Amino acid sequence: MLSGKSPETARGSAEAGALQREQDEPLGFLVHEVANAISQAYGALMAPIGLTRPQMRVLIWVDRHPGISQAKLSELLGISAMAMTGLLDRMEAKNLVRRQEDPSDRRAKCIYLTDGALALKPEMENLAAGFGEAIQEGLTEEDLAKTQRVLATVKANVEKVR
Repeated sequence: MLSGKSPETARGSAEAGALQREQDEPLGFLVHEVANAISQAYGALMAPIGLTRPQMRVLIWVDRHPGISQAKLSELLGISAMAMTGLLDRMEAKNLVRRQEDPSDRRAKCIYLTDGALALKPEMENLAAGFGEAIQEGLTEEDLAKTQRVLATVKANVEKVR
């Protein structure tokens, strides 16, 4: 005990120091770090059922919007057209999605979930629900609502300066 502090006091001081650093950190850095931490943890959670985080994002959007165009999906997920094509190729090979010609535009492709993806849906939803509960532990409904409002405002502000 060179510092003269007990291990518990030293640990508390270290935690307080880490908290202070997080509070002093620029907002953009903190948001980026939180997003990365969530992304990595979520990816690790879904790996045992054979899914990557980008594949999960595609499945969620296609489930909500069956028949969404490949171009629109690419835009919504912020993925280049080339990267989206490769991602969908891999997902088709795993029997998760199927691409179908858009009846109104032969050049466009519409994306649909396969029976293989639909069979995974209950397990994906269960894992996602548990994950959501775990990362929101200790937060009140009011905390969550305010955080969502603040982040939506920050996002809108960022979009204005782009």
